[in-house]
Amino acid sequence: MDNDGLTHWKERELKTDPWNPDTDGDGLKDGEEVLIYRTDPLNPDTDGDGIKDLDEITITLTDPLNPDTDGDGINDGDEVLNYGTNPLRRDSDEDELDDYVEAFLRKYNTDPLNPDTDRDGLKDREEVLIYRTDPLNPDTDGDGIKDLDEIT
Repeated sequence: MDNDGLTHWKERELKTDPWNPDTDGDGLKDGEEVLIYRTDPLNPDTDGDGIKDLDEITITLTDPLNPDTDGDGINDGDEVLNYGTNPLRRDSDEDELDDYVEAFLRKYNTDPLNPDTDRDGLKDREEVLIYRTDPLNPDTDGDGIKDLDEIT
């Protein structure tokens, strides 16, 4: 009927439109959704993360069945659309502070896309967890000597 790869009986069972190859209008044929990607042919965003299934498969390369592909606590849609972080990496800037801590909790007010927010030569994680210096101020104690120079 609609050449989407599903039989008329399967379309009836799934309640998809046998006259429309893409019932939910997400850009994937119903047959591809059911037989290949296992996404919901009635829902353009199966995992509800704010990114359409087709975009997850072809653009962001995130899992259309998992709203938080990298498991960092921030859903893929928020990472892509709101924070600009990488939904495939728990720590987008590789400073050893998870994106959830930096972007969502804003615990330290550090930049989740910059491993050294204050550009003093120390990674944000080192400043907050090891040296107890301010990751937003290159000279925590205000003596004119950068934090990196003081600890080396």
